[in-house]
Amino acid sequence: MDETDTLYHLVGLPWVVGAPFYPSPDFAIRSMLDMAGVTSDSVVYDLGCGDGGIVVAAARHYGAKKVVGIEKSKKLCSIAIAKTRGLKNASIVEADYDEVDLSEATVVTLYQSASENARLKAKLLRELSRGTTIVSHDFGIPGWHATQFRVFRDHRRSYRVLVYVVGATSAPN
Repeated sequence: MDETDTLYHLVGLPWVVGAPFYPSPDFAIRSMLDMAGVTSDSVVYDLGCGDGGIVVAAARHYGAKKVVGIEKSKKLCSIAIAKTRGLKNASIVEADYDEVDLSEATVVTLYQSASENARLKAKLLRELSRGTTIVSHDFGIPGWHATQFRVFRDHRRSYRVLVYVVGATSAPN
């Protein structure tokens, strides 16, 4: 049993919770953050951060200025908080992301269904500034055209990463 398995066991959380939670593999997280252009100047918000994998990577490995993970599951928050302990540039907020102001974000990461992404469009357009990057794992944002799109494969399955830039000619205005 590794450290993550131990955390899941301690809080009584199976690998799949409710509307399924699937931890993103490290290479998918790296691909998302690379394609989004995360740097030390980035302010990253992860909507539905789950166990905090993206938050940890953006804060520790990319040195983002600020990383905020938003998760409404108390159990997943416990795991994410444990994983981010000691990272001064990372925080986890236990909340519904609909209730959190995203306006300071320069990068928003998502792993939501296409229908949830469609529902989120109005919030993203209302709160995000022109030039903000939105990167989605596996599911696109219906009606929007990605500025970047890649398919990655590991030995078990393929992963899609889609990038949108608010105000870009191929993305929403």
